[in-house]
Amino acid sequence: MESLNVLVTGAGALVGQGVLRSLRMASRPLRLVTADPDHRAAGHWLGHCAYTIPMATDPAFLPRVEEIIQRERISILFIGTDVELILLSRERENLERKFGVRIAVSPLRVIQIADDKWLTAKFFEEEGFPFVRSALSDDRQGIQRLIDTVGFPILVKPRIGARSVGVQIAKDRETLEDMCLSRSDLVAQELLSENQGEFTSGCLVAKGRCRAVVVLKRDLKDGNTYRAYADTTGRFDRRIAAMAERLGVEGPANFQFRIRDGEPVVFEINARFSGTTPLRCFFGFNEVEAWLNHLADGAPIPEAQIRNGVVFRTWSDIFVAPEQLEELQNSGRLETPTCRSHPFVND
Repeated sequence: MESLNVLVTGAGALVGQGVLRSLRMASRPLRLVTADPDHRAAGHWLGHCAYTIPMATDPAFLPRVEEIIQRERISILFIGTDVELILLSRERENLERKFGVRIAVSPLRVIQIADDKWLTAKFFEEEGFPFVRSALSDDRQGIQRLIDTVGFPILVKPRIGARSVGVQIAKDRETLEDMCLSRSDLVAQELLSENQGEFTSGCLVAKGRCRAVVVLKRDLKDGNTYRAYADTTGRFDRRIAAMAERLGVEGPANFQFRIRDGEPVVFEINARFSGTTPLRCFFGFNEVEAWLNHLADGAPIPEAQIRNGVVFRTWSDIFVAPEQLEELQNSGRLETPTCRSHPFVND
């Protein structure tokens, strides 16, 4: 089988590195090209060629990505960081037509809903799914209705954010009012019970139909999963699949939820692969490889069959020679990145 050239952005991000790790576990030959604004991004040493690129907000970002696509004859582009999703979704048709590349990204509307906690809650409410009861921080009547409905404590968070950054808990009215007065871009929400745990689900949607769902129960530290348990019951799969289809996802998406009255209540959507993507490989389903094969060859998405068990996340380390860092920093490109890996356990 001929090798595919694959570009993965966000080599310094948990998501981008997870995509790269999943691709390195794929069964077909691949040449992995990495991209990130920082020449020190560890994910560069998961690929075969590394590039530095401008930030997504920089006008030079898109021309640089086009340069890499053309120079490296990229067939598939995976996006490894949230900040690039909107721009590359807008430019997807143009880039695919111009260069013949396939880009793993959902339609713009999906990303805009997923990025915004308020729009996420309104989507589920309007579509008849269980939803997180919410109010905008500058809507005094809405805040009062929320207090009357759910009482305290109440969660206050930025409408657009990730990894629990800026999340606060108000235990009384005075504290809630102080929080809401501090910023205008906040949303107040009911604090969902975690008595039955918290879950993260990865799914793949092709041509309007959700073809695979893998749900993991998780323990969190600093907003990231550090222990994951297989949910082999399949009890939430149909509900999550229906949500993804109604939202209009194309490709990967991640839904994070807790349980209320036996139903999954989604409080966050990621319109992309997630930080738990490589964990699903360990449980038996490589969702990145499945989507890669679908984009490259039109291959059907296989049924997700997962094994029971627990994944414990650990730190591992790599040693990189300074000459490699200097070359990537100075020239913006490093052919054949090499490092010495020091895993958590030495075989």
